[in-house]
Amino acid sequence: MTGPLTPEDPTPDSLISAGTDAGQAEDTVQRVIDWYNARLTAARTGNQDPEQVATWRASRDQAADDLDRLEDADEDETVQIALVYAARLKELTQP
Repeated sequence: MTGPLTPEDPTPDSLISAGTDAGQAEDTVQRVIDWYNARLTAARTGNQDPEQVATWRASRDQAADDLDRLEDADEDETVQIALVYAARLKELTQP
């Protein structure tokens, strides 16, 4: 799991753009939650490392909390959350 992006970090322009609205941010965070949920579901039938499963669970729970934060977030916080989760989604889905 990565931390918040800094101004020095590259922006995942292909996933999120300036002027992001709350709907786009929510969709991106939900896609990350879905990725973790799929891994957690698959872990029930396989021999997964318990530490990895715990990491996925904690990351999923943090994403769910951030999804809730979007309900009251101002525009700057919405964009920041969207950028963090766009980068995370890119990281999680790259081979």
